[in-house]
Amino acid sequence: MGKTILTKRQQQLLTLLFADSYIKEHFYLTGGTALSEYYLHHRLSEDLDLFSSEEVDPKGVEIILKKIKKKINFKKIVYQNHFNRNLFFLHFNDEILKTEFTYYPFEQIEKPNNMENIKIDSLFDIAVNKADTIITNPRSRDFIDLYLIINLKKWQFNKLIKDARIKFDKYVDPLQITEQLLQATKVKDYPRMIVPLENKKWQNFWLNEARKLKDQIFK
Repeated sequence: MGKTILTKRQQQLLTLLFADSYIKEHFYLTGGTALSEYYLHHRLSEDLDLFSSEEVDPKGVEIILKKIKKKINFKKIVYQNHFNRNLFFLHFNDEILKTEFTYYPFEQIEKPNNMENIKIDSLFDIAVNKADTIITNPRSRDFIDLYLIINLKKWQFNKLIKDARIKFDKYVDPLQITEQLLQATKVKDYPRMIVPLENKKWQNFWLNEARKLKDQIFK
């Protein structure tokens, strides 16, 4: 395993959360932090994203957080809700940790992995989720993340698109996908990288994927 991107507090928080039977049974860690900490070790990512296929009870989550308050020594909890996202900000004297408990009603393609007693979304599911994000509302981190996954695993983007259609039960027009891929050179919200990566490398990869898709459309 590569060098951790998590702070000691984040590590402690994850350990305490997944020591709780309710969290362990109903949630798994996913998103950029899971990807970088447990698979790619490529960039910094601060948010802890915990997803569940069942409706989230924010009061229940708050009770669990209050139980571990003394062990991790945060001062207060600030809660925010955005649709199916339940955000808990844990305030310490010198920092704020953001944790998200999200209702995500999409069945995982593969079973999550258990690493260090923490339930982690599979790399394939993260890749399919990234593919779905890219074809709908991409950010530079999504392009970079999926480029590195594909480069590592030699998966085909077209196959990931098909799996995303099945997982999320939606169809996206190929022309729209092409337009979104062209955003690779326009999005500028670059993440803080640990592994050096020239922007031209991943941008050219996605421009090439757009050309391939365009060629298929207009055959």
